[in-house]
Amino acid sequence: MTAVVDNDVLFKGACYAELDRLVPGASRDGVVGVLGSARFVVPKRVGKTSLNGDRTKVLERFFEFLSRAETLEPADDEQKMAADLELAAQQQALNLDTGESQLCAILVQRALDWLVTGDKRGIAAIEALLNIEPRLKPICGKVKCLEQLFAEAVARHGHAMLRVAVCGEPHIDTALAICFSCKRRIVESAEVREGLLSYVNDLRKRAGRVLAP
Repeated sequence: MTAVVDNDVLFKGACYAELDRLVPGASRDGVVGVLGSARFVVPKRVGKTSLNGDRTKVLERFFEFLSRAETLEPADDEQKMAADLELAAQQQALNLDTGESQLCAILVQRALDWLVTGDKRGIAAIEALLNIEPRLKPICGKVKCLEQLFAEAVARHGHAMLRVAVCGEPHIDTALAICFSCKRRIVESAEVREGLLSYVNDLRKRAGRVLAP
């Protein structure tokens, strides 16, 4: 296992039918780790979301992906670190939820390569916690946001199919719908990538140490 993926990326990737293109190494069994709670959290979110596509197919795609992923349950030391991170975040009025704190602890304790997350506020919180929690140092340069995943996917595969996916469900992520110019008839790949990287660079101003290059 080299990467851990949060529930937001799992949800959006399943809605777009693009999890394998977005998540590094997702096509190989056991390379990606997800929290055990994802099995319940993501389907519940799908059920509450208005979708243009077939909800049943979204869930099928999600569970197929899950069948190839490694299910993660934090060990005692990881649970302790996650609880410490959540407490520190609360004391600093930072937005770090339980899932993100557990994934951070797992990445650090197991020396993994990537944390893939769609939670920008969570990324900013991790950055701020670096100043008071030395155990987080190994996470520097290992956090990838959703826009980075899409920018990398556009570079590898082009923008056409990804644009069809995002613009087919434009309400799933407003920033992505803007980047892919869903209200225009035609857009060039370079424009899409420029838009995605503008969001990445804006986040980098707030999370320059933890965000991946």
